[in-house]
Amino acid sequence: MIITGASSGIGRELLKIFASNGHFVIAVARRREKLEEIKKEFNEKVEIFCKDMSKLGDIAELYEEIKELNIEVDLLINNAGTGEYGFFYETDMKSHMKTLNLNIKGLTYLTRIFAEDMIKKKQGGIINVASTASFQSGGPLMGVYYASKAYVLSLTEALVEEMEYRGVRIMALCPGPTSTEFKGMSSKRKGMQKFYVTTPRQVAESCYRDYFKGKNICIPGLLNKIIIFITRFIPRKVQRKMVRKIQEKKKRLL
Repeated sequence: MIITGASSGIGRELLKIFASNGHFVIAVARRREKLEEIKKEFNEKVEIFCKDMSKLGDIAELYEEIKELNIEVDLLINNAGTGEYGFFYETDMKSHMKTLNLNIKGLTYLTRIFAEDMIKKKQGGIINVASTASFQSGGPLMGVYYASKAYVLSLTEALVEEMEYRGVRIMALCPGPTSTEFKGMSSKRKGMQKFYVTTPRQVAESCYRDYFKGKNICIPGLLNKIIIFITRFIPRKVQRKMVRKIQEKKKRLL
């Protein structure tokens, strides 16, 4: 199996859970030093590849190198992702393109090339990491990120209908606020955050459990599930204003 963005946060915890349950994991990330730490910890259970999933050339190289090693990929977890806080018109264009290249183009390309092999074998699985942001009407101050995650959820749900009858299991993992290195988030939960901010471990455990239960969408945390349900009944204009207030508060903390 492959996990992208495996060097830290949710990706690192997913690696730990799958490896501890007997899965051979291909860990992909940009930071070689972090990958070397993973290799030392898990040894023969993990193979590491230092690649940038925002670059289509790196993805093509990854695919060819895996083929050369005769490794059969039975599960792909597209976890690598990024995003920026700030007003759309103030954020550097390179940052917007980085988000689109990683969250959309890279994920789509990686899914496409491995999905073809899985369909030929009539078995396999793909987990795309979206977000609770995927369900919102928009994300002021994080517009490109929210839009990219809406794309991930939409694509994943389409693949459910296209591929599951061909033997390929598909799931979207949609975590809410999580204590990771992601900008605006602290690696430690403080005060009331313990009630609505999940840990990477909690997200990974929910993902593992729901995938093997055959679910198509995994939303870690009871509060996140409730919020997504309630969102259906809130006017889109109100949703946008609510999200803006939340993001403005985060921006002040940066």
